[in-house]
Amino acid sequence: MKRPEVLVIDDEIEVGTFFQYYFEEKEFPVAVANSGFEARALLCEKSFDLALVDLKLPDTDGITLLKEIRDSSPGCEVIIMTGYSTIKSAVEAMKLGAFDYIDKPFDELEELDTLLERALQSIYNKQWFIRDELHKLASEFNIIMADDSPLKELLLLCKKVATRKISVLLEGETGTGKEVLARFIHANSPRFGNPFITINCGALTESLLESELFGHEKGAFTGSQGVRHGIFELANKGTLFLDEIGEASPSIQVKLLRVLESGEFYRVGGEKPLKADVRVLTATNKNLRDATRDKLFREDLLYRLDVVNLQLPPLRERRMDIVPLLNYFIEKNLPEEEKQLLVRFNNQAMDLLQSYSWPGNVRELSNVVARAIALRSSDLLGPECLPRHVVLHDEEEFLAEHMGTKTNINDVVRDWSRRLLKVILSKGTIDLTELTEAMDQEVNWAVRRVIEEILIKTGNNRTEAAKMLNVSPRVLRYLQNEKGR
Repeated sequence: MKRPEVLVIDDEIEVGTFFQYYFEEKEFPVAVANSGFEARALLCEKSFDLALVDLKLPDTDGITLLKEIRDSSPGCEVIIMTGYSTIKSAVEAMKLGAFDYIDKPFDELEELDTLLERALQSIYNKQWFIRDELHKLASEFNIIMADDSPLKELLLLCKKVATRKISVLLEGETGTGKEVLARFIHANSPRFGNPFITINCGALTESLLESELFGHEKGAFTGSQGVRHGIFELANKGTLFLDEIGEASPSIQVKLLRVLESGEFYRVGGEKPLKADVRVLTATNKNLRDATRDKLFREDLLYRLDVVNLQLPPLRERRMDIVPLLNYFIEKNLPEEEKQLLVRFNNQAMDLLQSYSWPGNVRELSNVVARAIALRSSDLLGPECLPRHVVLHDEEEFLAEHMGTKTNINDVVRDWSRRLLKVILSKGTIDLTELTEAMDQEVNWAVRRVIEEILIKTGNNRTEAAKMLNVSPRVLRYLQNEKGR
């Protein structure tokens, strides 16, 4: 569980200092504000799990701040501190959702410890509940994540925006799961039970996309034999997910803007305006702000779509999710009669999978696991079951880094040595004699190969080869004989 973030709001410097030491000893992050103004600034920057709020402040009062904290951070436990305690103020604070209140000065530290322990236990219980509920909800949509995954915060945000009729723009690379997240938002919204329809704006021509979105009348174009209901009509009272919205043509963008502003649209070839109550969610793997600057996307449409912006992190930024994803996809791809088998990747394969950059994200990982299951010869999956680009990615990255303008041989060797050291130290027990012998053999092999390649380039001219290698012909002959043993 994450350490609770604590906010102390009190105009007395001594009180703030006391609580700063108090919570830092418990290794809890703590921030101190000496006024309502400072407190509001901190609340705008981040959310807190526990707030200790003085009832009397120079520019506001604790009851007002309590209401604001409850609105902005419903999960935050608030303890009211007062040196002017009355039954009325205490009851009012409790009715408004305060966890409890305490009198100043804090004569009984044991009483303060007990109160804070109860508040922290309440916070931990909420965290456990939220975590379990999120995992339960996520599993229903095959959203696989570790306990410390950044997807956790993203799903909490999705649950908040799901209940509001506001536009959401999902941004992320291909394969990060934008449609899955859109379905999650729909399922947690009041529109759940009504249609959820998705369409890829980049998969259709402009005329086909317009017909799909808005429908068409009979005879609107050659081949239209009857009235066709568009997706906006079919999604009435539900949710419409427009994937790759950045691919929509300028004409389609104008029509989308109209329906978002007024709820009205026209079928292709129609003269009568139609209305639809549709919540629109959109997604893109492009930067739409750059597109607006290049006049490729309407700025006014972007403002309509980008009310809430959700960024889906690529898999390389949430590597803690790779192991649970691998386990999930192994289970998914195993034939029914083999579900009881303990199929897994060996350590070497796991190292490759966890260090790979995953440009295709979760979708690519799913395909890699499906391939491994299909090619396996035992229950232990090794590198031989992985695609060549996954196995060789570290070598390719090394070559890409050092084959260009970077020609300093010391830098190349140092980089290689550090990578090799990581692998060696990961093995646990190390035989230094064996390591020294192996390294000597590799050095001899490398020197011999360099000499051979230079001799080939010089047509076996030892004098020219020696110049290129910055040694004398005698030393070159010695090295060639010595390293060739």
